[in-house]
Amino acid sequence: MPEDVRLSQEEFEQIEDLAACNYSPEQIAKYLDIPKADFMAAWYNHRHPVRHHYDRGQLVADAEINQKSLETAKAGNLTAMQQYQKNRETVHVENLKKQILFAGENLDDYE
Repeated sequence: MPEDVRLSQEEFEQIEDLAACNYSPEQIAKYLDIPKADFMAAWYNHRHPVRHHYDRGQLVADAEINQKSLETAKAGNLTAMQQYQKNRETVHVENLKKQILFAGENLDDYE
């Protein structure tokens, strides 16, 4: 997104809300009536506020869902317990991969 194009706080919140509902970046660009090429350029830049708010929207939604799942698992729901354990193992494996792949690299590039 060109540096002279600015989004309002309300638009950043809309990006978060739509990302939380699993809308694609292309769909969000259309929803906000922003040229797709400009929005996608911003989204591909991991340091751009558009990407930050998109990722944050997904993270917040996942956190809320995982919190409910954890509460259900703690209450004794066996399916929720199994799902929680599976998610935990998946995250653990992904973290191990990152430790191996990014060991010794400048982590400032991965913000």
